[in-house]
Amino acid sequence: MTVVVTGVTSFIGIYTARALLKTGDRVIGVVRPESHNLLKLTQAGITKDENFRLVRFDFDDLPEPEAGEEHYRAVLDEGIGSHIIDVWLHMSWDGVGSVGRSDNDMQIRNVQNAKKAYLMAKVLGARKFIFAGSQAEYGRGTHPRPWPVSAYGKGKLAFGRWATEQSLIDEVLHPDSMQFIHTRIYSVYGDGDHPTSLVNTVLRGAIAGDPFFLGPCTQMWNYLEVRDCARALTMLTHAADTRTDVYDIAGAVTEPLRRYVETMYRLAGGQGHLQFGMRGDNAEGAADMDPRTRKLEDLGFRQEISFEAGIGELVKKMRNH
Repeated sequence: MTVVVTGVTSFIGIYTARALLKTGDRVIGVVRPESHNLLKLTQAGITKDENFRLVRFDFDDLPEPEAGEEHYRAVLDEGIGSHIIDVWLHMSWDGVGSVGRSDNDMQIRNVQNAKKAYLMAKVLGARKFIFAGSQAEYGRGTHPRPWPVSAYGKGKLAFGRWATEQSLIDEVLHPDSMQFIHTRIYSVYGDGDHPTSLVNTVLRGAIAGDPFFLGPCTQMWNYLEVRDCARALTMLTHAADTRTDVYDIAGAVTEPLRRYVETMYRLAGGQGHLQFGMRGDNAEGAADMDPRTRKLEDLGFRQEISFEAGIGELVKKMRNH
């Protein structure tokens, strides 16, 4: 199976590419020409795999998606290549930090580039387009009625709805047309995550014995270790009985964020007092998480790494460094 992975140098992208290569898939990793993150692929051992190919490509250089897929055929040989692919896994999305999530212009560009990727995948004959969405799309709403708060969540929801409509229309005309798998990924943690993530910040503070100030942390939360997330994406890539739909990717336990924080602090040997309610909420607000993982479980997915085990590994690595 040949899988294109855009956003291959991202936190989840690296683990997913490695998981796909371990199953024997051929992976085409797409990066921007000016990318400074290629060292991450080398450190992960990905570039040495004979089934991995790196392509430098900038979606900003493509025609606007409104031009239609026929305008994309002419540029394929200059970019991804004109050979047939099986699955396109789109994880490229700028502005995932607290500042970028509120940047309307950046999120609009993300939506446009995701549409371009969708059209290229269709031209290349992909059977599936898997999109790495986010729980931020639900925001303060529900599964049937999402209500995203940030520009980030709104952008991801907008693209998901556009691609779902495109896919369902194509299925009416051609039953074997490309599926659109809209994953909504909840909070993922693990080795290699951004140093300012909540997990890394809490663990470093606990190990150092620094005073720690947080928001109320009363919202319901869900964590999944990155290797389990990569397994879920790999399973969706290979599964024969998927359909155009939304698939939540999340852990088995949903509980108040405060309990997660207290567990992290305890496992890292924190001695001080955690100060809750001292900071404001982020761009998403204090939205509760309510993952529905039944569709993923029906494909055979089960969480393998408990939160306690995953955090324990991180604490050991931090102490050894």
